Amino acid sequence: RNLFAVDGGAYQARIIAPAINGIVVPSVAILFATLISNTVSTLRQRQLDIRTSLNQEAGELRTLSSIVDFFPINPLQDKCRTYLMQYSSRLIAESRPGVNLNSLEFRGSMDSEMNGLLNTLNAMVTMRPEDKENEAENVKHISPQPVLISESYAALSRLNADRSKRISALHSTFPMLHYIILSTLASSICLAFLIESNQELLIFLNAIQLRMLWTILIGTFTALAAVCYDLSDPFHGSYEISNALDQLYTIRDTLRAVDQTKPTKA
Repeated sequence: RNLFAVDGGAYQARIIAPAINGIVVPSVAILFATLISNTVSTLRQRQLDIRTSLNQEAGELRTLSSIVDFFPINPLQDKCRTYLMQYSSRLIAESRPGVNLNSLEFRGSMDSEMNGLLNTLNAMVTMRPEDKENEAENVKHISPQPVLISESYAALSRLNADRSKRISALHSTFPMLHYIILSTLASSICLAFLIESNQELLIFLNAIQLRMLWTILIGTFTALAAVCYDLSDPFHGSYEISNALDQLYTIRDTLRAVDQTKPTKA
């Protein structure tokens, strides 16, 4: 035997409303609001940290480039300039949208340029007097001034520290489980709305208002999902920081121009 609610389900809705509005919805809403606030603020701060590190690394590259220009003209100076150009290219490659940093790290190419520059500086410092003249190439290997070497080591140390911060920020992302939980909580709120509004009388009298509220609810969750997706990749979307790379192209082009126009010894 089938029973029909003559009041359009109003009595059933009154019975279940305290449980939905008093326990379920507030708990889910508070948890969802806390997680989404933490997600957006963390992703945004991650972008700011990456931008700051990129700007600091670009500044240190300019400093090292200026110091290398005052090194004695010899093959070691050319090697230093080459490493700086390669590192500029490395920064640009690491800042492409959707780049797989794990693959770059596993190939061992993340820090080879800075290791090479450090080894070159060490070779300049530890060069023996009998090694400072290469008669085969007729090139005099003169060590730079100690103050230049000291500044180079300091700038290189700061560059490595900034790079470590940037790579750590790039790898600091939320796991997929985090976004699955957010989606589940949002779906639970939508389900609670549907249960609460499942009354024939309410649908009959306020159909347009219910559609508007449902549209607002879905639009809000869609907008939050779009913001999280946009912030997940620092170099793609409306919040991208790709304009911070323009200075790296300028630095690399300047190093190339200096390298191509360097004077040759007779």
